[in-house]
Amino acid sequence: MSLTPRARILRVLNHEIPDRVPTALWGSWYGVTDRLYFDALNALGWEPVAPFRPEKAHSVNYYDDRLLAHLGCDVRHIDPGAITVSSRLNADGTDAWGLQYRHSGLYRAAASFPLEHATVDEVLAYPLPRAEDLIREEPLHARLRAIDALDDEYAIGGRAVASYGFFEMAQSLRRHEQFLLDLLMEPELAHALIARLADCYGAMMDRFLEIVGARLDWIELPGDDFAGNTQPIISPKTYDAFFKQPYADLIARIKARAPHIKVVIHSDGAITPFLQRFIDIGADVVHPMEPLPATDMAAVKARFGDRLVFLGGIDIRTAMQGDEAGVVAEARRRIELLGQGGGYILAPANHLQHDVPAQNLFRLYAAAREYEQHN
Repeated sequence: MSLTPRARILRVLNHEIPDRVPTALWGSWYGVTDRLYFDALNALGWEPVAPFRPEKAHSVNYYDDRLLAHLGCDVRHIDPGAITVSSRLNADGTDAWGLQYRHSGLYRAAASFPLEHATVDEVLAYPLPRAEDLIREEPLHARLRAIDALDDEYAIGGRAVASYGFFEMAQSLRRHEQFLLDLLMEPELAHALIARLADCYGAMMDRFLEIVGARLDWIELPGDDFAGNTQPIISPKTYDAFFKQPYADLIARIKARAPHIKVVIHSDGAITPFLQRFIDIGADVVHPMEPLPATDMAAVKARFGDRLVFLGGIDIRTAMQGDEAGVVAEARRRIELLGQGGGYILAPANHLQHDVPAQNLFRLYAAAREYEQHN
């Protein structure tokens, strides 16, 4: 029996076996960069939709329900708008967080660090953006109406209220090297900054959920990369000391307001040492499950697959840039490793870049459907 897209996702989120592995695209960290989006539209002979980030300050500025339908994706997303609003530059070149940026090609990075030399008292007094200024009600209701007008019942995912989680935003405000030193040498300041960010993000989550929480099936937390390609960036012990409780409190806050919602956590790299910790804080879904030599996916599935749903897994570095046969093999490999018994949603491990051929984008999602049709 063929399920609706939403029913398919809900089965997987509840660790039940669906009719086929569901697929997703264009969430907070698994989108389509603009140049690939236009390549895909050119191949289909379509005109673009209006960007959901009008200033185009990011590499992913479009979200197109038509393309998602063409690919057969099971999730539609609601963006809280907070990232777009907070990215708008003030007259002095700063955004709502007080950050200035430098651009390198399609991407940008912080060029100023407003709390680099701050004391604890200055951290406590530093103005952070207000939820009511960043998240507006009518655009969210308009997005719900657009989803309701689509031709099927889709799962609805809430995109992240901020680009960076506590770890990465603290680095942006304090400077990367300085905050890593803070974790060792200035723990009081590190705890104070994390607590401020936790209050800020909690308020944004509250407002987002107050407006659309009843309709969401999952919500994505701001992303934090705790590991590199081969090993953690910070030790699990440091994570436990500084980040575990603030994230547990944030997730508890979400689930107290909307108990039906599943929580998606994003952390790049070789994150196996953190997976039990993500379970401990109440996360339900983990992205991206990068296909790295340091990560034994079969072992991860066997150990954690009854308690975590895996979202992502698709290699964007090699497989998606190669030939179509390699794309098909990649889809089948991830489904075989992560999809047996349910608990897997196929998606890119990160934003698909402009060096991915549009035909490979189409072939990836077709391969996911074709694989399941023969099982």
